Amino acid sequence: MEATATTGEGLRERKKRQTREAIAATAMELFLARGFDDVTIADIARAADVSRKTIFNYFPAKEDLVFHEGRERRAALVEAIRTRPAGEPLVAPFRRATMEYLDRVERGSVDALVAVPRLVAASTALRTRLSVGWEKEAAQLAPVIAEEAGAADGDLVPMVVARTLAWTHRLTFRAAFTRLLAGEDQRIVAADLREQATRAYDLLEAGLGGYGAAGGG
Repeated sequence: MEATATTGEGLRERKKRQTREAIAATAMELFLARGFDDVTIADIARAADVSRKTIFNYFPAKEDLVFHEGRERRAALVEAIRTRPAGEPLVAPFRRATMEYLDRVERGSVDALVAVPRLVAASTALRTRLSVGWEKEAAQLAPVIAEEAGAADGDLVPMVVARTLAWTHRLTFRAAFTRLLAGEDQRIVAADLREQATRAYDLLEAGLGGYGAAGGG
């Protein structure tokens, strides 16, 4: 997904963003054609007409070229949690993120939707990095949820809530790409998972009650 330039983005920032996007796009083309494990940073540098050092300036590890959008997604989710309207439950930002993803499942390019899952399925290195990313997401979300709920340091509840909500989205994502890879119609997949995700989030919202509700602390 292409990054969106902010209104106040200057020329230097815009050029850096464009370079980052071009490197990531070139890398993805190579990964999809040859497989993640069979493409080197040197291959990407040659194809993108940049130095290896330039690539590492933007992407500290080769795996970041595949998962770079995850960091942006986590930052957006944290911001959405912190800027909820007064009284809005913690479930709401996660629910919105899932429904927005299912909108893409319904209307987007199937090849684009399953591109990264295909790469991950074929690479042990990517599967390992994905697991690390999941834990990093939970570690980033837990203190934000604790702050919203006014929880004490070391309280387990925000950690449980963070993982439960994150995994609700993750399981929906996994179910979607698994079914798309199996050849199911994307509109049917989206409609079915939208109903299932709604039921899951409704149950979680009822169970959490007012825990961490915006403005409730």
